[in-house]
Amino acid sequence: MLPVDNELAIDLWYEGPTFLIADKPFGVSVYPMESHSRGTLVNALLQSNRWLAEMETSISPGVIHVLRPEDRGLTLVAKSDDMASELRELYQKSAITFSYRVQVPSSIKPTATDAVRIFDTHAYGELTIYDIDSPVGNTEEVARKWLGPEAMHLARFVCYRMIVPTPTKMFQIGLGERVLLPDIDLYTAPT
Repeated sequence: MLPVDNELAIDLWYEGPTFLIADKPFGVSVYPMESHSRGTLVNALLQSNRWLAEMETSISPGVIHVLRPEDRGLTLVAKSDDMASELRELYQKSAITFSYRVQVPSSIKPTATDAVRIFDTHAYGELTIYDIDSPVGNTEEVARKWLGPEAMHLARFVCYRMIVPTPTKMFQIGLGERVLLPDIDLYTAPT
């Protein structure tokens, strides 16, 4: 864990010479929306002396995909300009796979789309959890296409795994192994 930006600690799940995968906390933006914004994943990485691709020219240096502030999980960031170009090309070709656990109210029924492949789903009372794969690494875009503009802000995503095929190696980085959702009933203790 890297204590940085005076208030933000970031877990790195992988760091190599050309890219890194960080665990973006809930409530944190991936990159500054304005040049003076603080408390973002990118600011935390820069404060910890990480060299990121396109540092001199972009407010989102090296960022390959984006999780909304209300979402959490693994985020892919390039450290070299060449790797940024290579990863963006893979992303455009839908060659990178992002795995998400998505929590939505049970009243919401997702729409079938090429942007989402459902691996597992289970209803827990008023909530439904979906385990999905998508080539789309922008959770706002996935939510809009899959849940619709009216319901997209009711969903919470956790990007828990990604598969990144580089020319030299296939990287599969995850917060844990993919397991089926448990078939349990949730109860609230009486107060």
